[in-house]
Amino acid sequence: MPPQESTQVSLECFSHLLQRQFDHNGRKTAIVYRDERITYDQLRYRAAHVGALLQGKGMQKGDRVILFTPDKLPLLIAHLGIILGGGISLPLNFGFTEEEMIYFLNDSGARYVFASGEQAGLIARIAGRCLDLVEVINPAEALETRGFSTLKDTEVSEEDGCFMLYSSGTTGRPKGVVQRQRNLAASIMALQACWHFSSDDVLLNVLPLFHIHGLSFATHLSLLSGSTMLLEDRFHPLKTMRRINDATVFMAVPTIYYAFLRRKEFGVVASHWDKTRLFTCGSAPIRSEVLPELESILDSPLINRYGMTESHVITSLPLTGPHPQGSVGIPLSGVEMKLVTEEGQSILAGTDHGDDPDVVGEVLIRGKNLFREYWRNMEATAQAFDEEGYFSTGDLGQYDKRGFLTLVGRKKDLVITDGYNVYPAVVERVLNSFALVKESAVIGVPDAKRGEKVVAVVVPGDALNAGELKAHCRANLADYQVPVSFEFVDELPRNAMGKVLKRELKDRLV
Repeated sequence: MPPQESTQVSLECFSHLLQRQFDHNGRKTAIVYRDERITYDQLRYRAAHVGALLQGKGMQKGDRVILFTPDKLPLLIAHLGIILGGGISLPLNFGFTEEEMIYFLNDSGARYVFASGEQAGLIARIAGRCLDLVEVINPAEALETRGFSTLKDTEVSEEDGCFMLYSSGTTGRPKGVVQRQRNLAASIMALQACWHFSSDDVLLNVLPLFHIHGLSFATHLSLLSGSTMLLEDRFHPLKTMRRINDATVFMAVPTIYYAFLRRKEFGVVASHWDKTRLFTCGSAPIRSEVLPELESILDSPLINRYGMTESHVITSLPLTGPHPQGSVGIPLSGVEMKLVTEEGQSILAGTDHGDDPDVVGEVLIRGKNLFREYWRNMEATAQAFDEEGYFSTGDLGQYDKRGFLTLVGRKKDLVITDGYNVYPAVVERVLNSFALVKESAVIGVPDAKRGEKVVAVVVPGDALNAGELKAHCRANLADYQVPVSFEFVDELPRNAMGKVLKRELKDRLV
């Protein structure tokens, strides 16, 4: 039998908010997966089984448990069970290599791993090099509820960790980002208010659950709103298009929308999406030149947003507008944001931006949504925050006169050539506006004369001529912004969420 309704709920704890939805929505469908409909009561029962299973194996409060499986439903149930049992859930990309998994196991000190098949075989090969590892558990056990034992109550505080994700590691070894009960709850509640999420919503989730977008922005938000989630194994252009009309909300990354645009049936199928009230995009910048066509087909604005593992969603375009093209919107409730220029000038969001609204600065944020520490890395944690408690995102942005933020690139991707700052996003927008360019990435390559030279890596369409492309750039960019050379490639390297791996491009060209 499910637990009795809680008498007190702390709005500061994710676990307590989750229990409240279990209490209030017991018979309602929480998840639709393949041909199975799982109610909130059934989800709580299965998650509690996993928590009790782990407690019986010796899991203590705060123990890290790795989820290393492509099977989404067992992963999700185990994730919730770990949290309810007092542990810290750690989902990882099921495509990671042996060396990567050795690092994650040893850095996290995880004692348990959910894995089967190919992933379990990998763990077995490296187990001797992972000193904290106690047991590998088959994810099927997350679905098996026979022999159920009672989940022991675990006292949870606002500052307790509940799940971890590792940063992408684009500037070195990945760092573990600890999500605590308080910052997770604050993040989801702010997002719920911003996007007007309610129990009437139905979310289509085709995103991976080892990334904060699919796991937290989508799954946690759906569960804490008491809504229903249509959970798909993966994104498939045609199958996903046909499923969207069953949902009121669709969350995606740019590569998903690009895949739609390449399908000849997109316009016809989309014309029947009369239930879907909200289309969102994030995890990587979407090319501004495709927005008019995309929004015309969707017959809806695309709600661009900006977030990261350390903070969840930071800004979003308002649902009711305005929707300035290329902008990622304004800060969510409870998020303080400022831009800090190279000269050290601080410009707060929502204040007078002066005579030059195009000034560029690094985006710094603080608020309850923010993580508190990198796992066992005090040095990196200290470097990430300023003396006022603002977190350095590493992203460069600018405000418009209304205070809407537009991102212009990563601080580490800034190209300095002949003493001039070149923001890759600015050059990429011009390149991508050329009819025969499918997509592009701009990087800086060491140069004896200039310090760095601007290089454009381009995925060309038919018969693209570098001379014509350079002429287009000269007509639309300042001289120092024009790429010195153009490299044509079949595709740009990307991570699991579609973000271009510029460091990999640099390694190829240097």
